Amino acid sequence: MSFTTDVLSSDIIFYLSFITATILGNYARSGTTSLATYSPSYVKSGSIIWSNLSSCLLMGLFQELKAARWFAPDDLTPFFTTLTTGFCGGYSSYSTMMLETFQQSASLSRSDIERSERLPNRAYGIMEFLAVLVTQLFASMGSYLFGRGLAKSIIVPLARNRSLENKTDEPQPPILKTLRILQWIFALVAVPLVALLIVLACVYGNHSRAAWTLPALFAIFGGYLRYALSQWLNGLVKPFPIGTFVGNQIAVVTQAVFQLLIRGRQDYRQALPIACTRNACHVVTALASGFASTLSAISTMMNEGYGLEFTQMLTYFIASISVSYCLYIVILGSYAWTRGLTIPLC
Repeated sequence: MSFTTDVLSSDIIFYLSFITATILGNYARSGTTSLATYSPSYVKSGSIIWSNLSSCLLMGLFQELKAARWFAPDDLTPFFTTLTTGFCGGYSSYSTMMLETFQQSASLSRSDIERSERLPNRAYGIMEFLAVLVTQLFASMGSYLFGRGLAKSIIVPLARNRSLENKTDEPQPPILKTLRILQWIFALVAVPLVALLIVLACVYGNHSRAAWTLPALFAIFGGYLRYALSQWLNGLVKPFPIGTFVGNQIAVVTQAVFQLLIRGRQDYRQALPIACTRNACHVVTALASGFASTLSAISTMMNEGYGLEFTQMLTYFIASISVSYCLYIVILGSYAWTRGLTIPLC
């Protein structure tokens, strides 16, 4: 009876802390994107690259801390999943990266439509396709490796030196105590945080609903679905993380549909989008940035690729990118090239 109660309580703590981590990851992504939106900017304003590389850095750091047994106690193992799958997964977004790739290569970004800009010819779409992917993937993997190196060469040795003073190679009790406190804080604030977001979403119907309240709520469902898919499907095909692959592709489909709703013309002769009211635009935008973006994670993809053989990693990455790009062409591209895209109402 005691064992069952302990397992039940640990599961509750995990799921509650996962909610908080996902919400914070979504806010970190929104905040980083807002911070990186200015002009003139070396990196195109609004790009997901800053969130992706920051998330991958933290993912690599947490992986090395786990290898150093910082999360070795049974009660802290779920918190590692909370920080990596929950926070880092919510902080990064694979579907948004692929959306940027498609938009840049097809001259369908918001700025392209606003300024009626087009590439010199369609062949330059190949250059834009490679420019986005090479920059995003190499920056993400580079920051992931930097995070691992930062933890392995600086953070862990500093903590180990203090441990050796006490003639033990295990992490210091204060470190484990701090992690346990953080885990409990994440779990305790989950319900009040969700309640607060629901109240704010109901009270405020302006831009904050699309940018700060509804996305965080929808992110919870995206994060849980991604976690469930990884638990159900990863391992079915040994060298291929099928769970993450399926989650990323579902996110791409939903992201494409949401973009179509807020940017697709009702009729090619007029500029009114399908989501033709401001409130509808806010809700669909929140679904796109909350659910669809959180359902996919480039940080998890980098971590899984790091653990594969090089040829297996290439197969995984090429298969993921090829399928995702084709999905954007079929869903968003086919509509854009028949009826056209316009500027969202929000």
